Order: sequence, then C-alpha cells, then structure tokens
Amino acid sequence: MNVLVIGGSGLVGSNIVELGLDNGIEVEATYNNTETEKASIKLDKTDSDQTASIIERINPDVIIDTAAYHAVDDCESKRDLPWSVNADGTRNVAAAANAIDAHLIYLSTDYVFPGNPEDAPYSESDPVNPPNYYAETKYAGEQASKITDAVTVLRPSVIYGLANDNFVTWALGELKAGNELTIVEDQISAPTYAPDLAYACLRVAENGITGVYHATGPDSVSRYEFTTILADVYGYNPELITPISTEEFGQEAPRPTDSTLNATRLYREIDYEFRGPEEAFEAMQGG
Repeated sequence: MNVLVIGGSGLVGSNIVELGLDNGIEVEATYNNTETEKASIKLDKTDSDQTASIIERINPDVIIDTAAYHAVDDCESKRDLPWSVNADGTRNVAAAANAIDAHLIYLSTDYVFPGNPEDAPYSESDPVNPPNYYAETKYAGEQASKITDAVTVLRPSVIYGLANDNFVTWALGELKAGNELTIVEDQISAPTYAPDLAYACLRVAENGITGVYHATGPDSVSRYEFTTILADVYGYNPELITPISTEEFGQEAPRPTDSTLNATRLYREIDYEFRGPEEAFEAMQGG
C-alpha cells in the first residue's frame, strides 16, 4: 500500500507519516509552508493543476488529506482563504484522487454540528448544522470529497499531541512557566489524541473502510476539565487554571456548547478504542 499524506508536516500528518514508516508502509508526504525531513513535497492544494500533477506522478493507493485552514475566529472575517483551502482545495484533491482511483480519507471536524447539549453525543446519522464559517467550509470539504468513488470522512475534535503546536503544547508551556490560564468551562467535546487518529487513518486505509465516521476520544470534557487533567498528570498546579464562560471569554466565531461525538462505530470497525485525556497525557509523558 502506497500512502500520500497531504499536510504531512502538521500535527496529524506527521503522526501518520511516522506511524506508517514504522510499520513498513510506503508513505510520502506534502507540505505547504513548513518542509520537514519526512514531508518534502511542496504542494498548495488550492492549486488544482499542481495538485493533479503531483498526485498523478506519485500515484498512491490512498490519499489522506489533513491539510486545512483552522483558525476558527479568523475564518469569520477572512472568508476567501478558508474556503479556498477547506472547500475548493479539498475538491482539487478529491478530483485528482478519483482520476487515479485512489481511496481518499478526509479529516473534517465535530464543529459541523450545532452543539446543542440535549442532542449530544452526536452520531454519524444526525443532521449537521455548522454554527460558524470554519465549520461551513469543512462541511463543504466533506461534500467535495465525495467526488471520489472511494472516500472516508473522519470527524475528530480538539486534536492534541506533542508532534506540533496545538492547545495542549501551549497549555503545557504556560503551566511550566507558572503562568495563570483562563479556560472556558462551557465548551464540551471529546478530544482526539493525534497518534490515535493517525492509527485510525492507517487502519481505515488498510481495510478499505469507506463512509462517514466520528473519530474522537471516548471522554466528554469541557476545555477547563481537559486542562486541569493535563495539569494533574504533569504535576503542575491546577490552581493556575481559572474557569471562564464563553460569553466572558469572547470569541469572534460562535462555538458549539457540546459537540461530543459518539465514535463507537469507528472503534468497532478498526477494533481499537481511542485513549481519553488522562491515558493520552500519561503516554505523552512517557514518550
């Protein structure tokens, strides 16, 4: 199996590349802004000709598209850029994948759901209703990915790990420095550990699994709870963390109140359950 990772220098992409190579899978990876040792193919997926040319040349069996514009608040005011990447760019990848009969795996988001607490946890059959423009562009990407005959849509949430900058690496830096953190307590989801998502992507690829699947951790927690668990596991002072409401915090883009997804269907398909925050943080400490 030959796998091409779009966005191989990012958090999820770098985990996929490393895990794939460690398991003897032939993996190549692209980057847009940051070249790495394992992601050395320059690709801007908003360029349809370049995307088609590179994918045709590499001719992979599977393409895993992790590349996205995900500055959620910026998406509200800079609408052309997220649409060009998340919607049009994904369409370019899908069209190129379909031209070579490749299996496309596209990473979406839990934010496609409105996040009403009475409806959570959401299953794959629940109706979507994106609450902000970022989510609209990612759902448009889901629709665009279906140009490909063989396609899998995975919906993660609050992806974290150590391979690249993300909420957890920022929080660890602040806690280590003894700085106080103000974290929202009324935004709830089931965070996704990046190595687990990488494993799921490769299992989906190996087994030719298609369709829409939720790809989150098993535990539903607020951002505040998530951060206090991080502090406890790493031995930092949890009193540095102060809860705040979304209204008080003030964010340009509306956020779901509870976007917890039910990922048991994916767990059954790949015979693997993602780790919750405590177990994942302990794994991060060890590695």
